[in-house]
Amino acid sequence: MKITANELSQATAVILEGLGETPENASLAADSMVYADMCGIVTHGTHLLNNISKRAKVGLLDLPTNAKIIKDETATAIIDGGNGLGFVAGRMAMETAVKKAEKYGAGCVLIRATNNLGALGYYTNIAVQRGMIGVAACNANAAMAPWGAREPFLGTNPISIGIPAGNESPIILDMASTLVARGKIRKASREKKQIPEGWALDKNGVPTTDPDEALKGSLLPIGGPKGSGLAIVVDVISGILSGSKYGSDILSFHSPDGPTGVGGVCIALDISRFMDLDTFTEKLDGYVRNMKSLEKAQGHSTIYMPGEIENIKLTESREKGIDLDNAALDRINTLLETVGSDMRLGG
Repeated sequence: MKITANELSQATAVILEGLGETPENASLAADSMVYADMCGIVTHGTHLLNNISKRAKVGLLDLPTNAKIIKDETATAIIDGGNGLGFVAGRMAMETAVKKAEKYGAGCVLIRATNNLGALGYYTNIAVQRGMIGVAACNANAAMAPWGAREPFLGTNPISIGIPAGNESPIILDMASTLVARGKIRKASREKKQIPEGWALDKNGVPTTDPDEALKGSLLPIGGPKGSGLAIVVDVISGILSGSKYGSDILSFHSPDGPTGVGGVCIALDISRFMDLDTFTEKLDGYVRNMKSLEKAQGHSTIYMPGEIENIKLTESREKGIDLDNAALDRINTLLETVGSDMRLGG
């Protein structure tokens, strides 16, 4: 069923307010989750409401979110997420980084003691919309074994880099350091589907196509030791440097084991401090067009830039609505009923 972004945002905010969040924070969090759904990144969208509800009800998520800056220097800051919604802490971090970049040319903000941040491209896009380059990364609970090991120690530890363009779509790289985000493994498990070979190992370190065995084992890094190395440096900056949890100490957002302790980093670079913004975006447009004009490899009709497919989906969602299946609609409507709201989607 097609649901408008406004309808989905309203329902999401109502649920979050019903769970104890403030109206302002609920709106910010809803914006991030609905953005993910609009881009087709459903594992990072309103699907997370179920886990948010479960954690809030057992006291493992502190609502309302009390994210605050605990250290503020010229171009740097540290935010304590207060074990609240990661979307709120992430938005605060990138907005703060952008403000610092406007003043100093660059801003770097670390986040500690927060939870699932959702789609990192949402935060880098905030910088892009302000004519800046944005960088965001965060750690996560152990899901990947370091290269050469079979025991999970590192999270999927994603990273996103956003770069503004002129007439072309902005470049929004948003990727896990594993071959696939763990949410896709969980989705395959829920749907009782096999996963492709090469995504994961079972608990004995043997390749598997069974998502349930993969969840007990380890995801594989992109590019072997390169992906493992990327996850390590993201963990060090997001976890150790921020004063948050890191390595195997981070807990899963999908299990009621305790506060997750996720850490993150948001960076903004003011392009105008290095080059006139219009000149830069004009050059980037030409760069993209030149790349897209290259001869296509067999089986390919289009050369896509990072984030371009998601941007196409985002535009379609704005124009035609967001695709939600019956299971997703039922989950949201059940949560609306649980928090005492009369609102229903798809009715």
